[in-house]
Amino acid sequence: MLDKIYKKGDEFPARGNTNLLRFYSSPTCPFCERVKLVLVAKNIEYETINVNLVDSPDWIRERNPGGQLPIIEFGPDNKVLYESLIVCQYLDEAYPETRPLQSRDPYEKARDLIFIELFSNLWGPASRPFFMSADLSADWPQIVNGFKKLDKLLADKKGTETFLSGATQPGLVDYMIWPSIERLPLFVDIAGHNGADYLRRELPTVNNYRRQMSGNTTVQSAGLPVETFMENMRDPYPPRLNPDVLRVYSQQNSPFAYRVLM
Repeated sequence: MLDKIYKKGDEFPARGNTNLLRFYSSPTCPFCERVKLVLVAKNIEYETINVNLVDSPDWIRERNPGGQLPIIEFGPDNKVLYESLIVCQYLDEAYPETRPLQSRDPYEKARDLIFIELFSNLWGPASRPFFMSADLSADWPQIVNGFKKLDKLLADKKGTETFLSGATQPGLVDYMIWPSIERLPLFVDIAGHNGADYLRRELPTVNNYRRQMSGNTTVQSAGLPVETFMENMRDPYPPRLNPDVLRVYSQQNSPFAYRVLM
C-alpha cells in the first residue's frame, strides 16, 4: 500500500524532523527509482513524500522550477537538490561512511558517466513508442533495433564482470540504468510478445545482467512495483471520438509527458 499521493491543492506536509532527509518521489517514475536505490544502498535514513507529477502541488515548483521529480530536501536550512543523476552523486559523496558507489579513479568515474549518457540516448528512442504510439506492432522494428543496440552497449561495458561497477556489488552506474533494464521485459510483454523468452533469445547480455541485478538486496528492496506499473501501461487504446481535438498520449507520473502538458 502506497502512502498518500499529494496533488495540486494539497497542503504542504511540514518537515517534523529537519535532520531527516526528505525524498519527493512519484511511485512509477524511473528517475525517482534511481534515487531510492541509492538511498537504500547507502543505508540513508529518509522519509518519502509521494507526488502526482501530472497534477502536482504548487510547493513542488517552489523546490524545482521545472516541476520535475525526484527532489531531495535536507538540513535545518532546507537545502534542495534535483535531477536524478546529480542527486545520486551527491548522496554517494555526502555519506562517505557507507560503501562508495563510484570509482575513486576520476577517469573511470568519467567513463561511467559517459556510459550512462550513451545508455540514455539509446533507451529514449527505444522506449518512446510505448508512451506515444497507438500501434506498437508498426513500431516494433524500431524498438527491436534499439534494444539490440542496448544489449551490445551493455556487453561492451560489462565484459566478463558481473556488474558494470566492476566490483562484487552494483555501483552507481548499475543503479542509474537499472530502472530501464527492469522495465524492458514488461515493455516487451505490452507489445504482445513474451518478455522473458525475448530477452533469453535476443538480448543475452541484458537477460544475464537482469538476473544478476534481481538478486541484489538493494534492488529487491527498492525496485519497481510491477503491478502498479502494468496497471498504468495496459489500459486499452481508446478511439478518437473527435478527430478535430488534439490528443496527447501520456503516462501518469512521466516527467516527459509533463513537459508537453505544460
